[in-house]
Amino acid sequence: MNDSSRPITPSAIEIGKLLAIADRDLGQAAIDNLHLDTRFALAYNAALQLATVVLRLHGTRIRKAGFHERTFQELEPHLSPSMRTFAEYFDRARRKRNTLSYDHVNVASASEVDDLIGQVKVFGAWVTGEVGRSNLAST
Repeated sequence: MNDSSRPITPSAIEIGKLLAIADRDLGQAAIDNLHLDTRFALAYNAALQLATVVLRLHGTRIRKAGFHERTFQELEPHLSPSMRTFAEYFDRARRKRNTLSYDHVNVASASEVDDLIGQVKVFGAWVTGEVGRSNLAST
């Protein structure tokens, strides 16, 4: 925890909503006839929601300022060693998402979109397992 985060009590309802948003956005990211930049942004948002779930499970809420960047910075220590590369990977996706959202068009390639979707699916399966192992699974 630091100045950009605060402790919270995890909520099964909030975690369920975050997982539903991630699922919705990942499903939308797979729609081939959407613009590649849009698909990338949707897959990225799914990753952001899943990372937020991990932080919530560990009793952390990121404050508004710098939310996206701080989420992935705070995520890494909460991941098992074999999963830590996801924090860096998703932070790189965050920077690309900023570029395609605010600066340029035609930023994401089909292979980048496909790779991000695949990485989010793997991460999502791990996060879902973590939720199942948490105390919230029974509430």
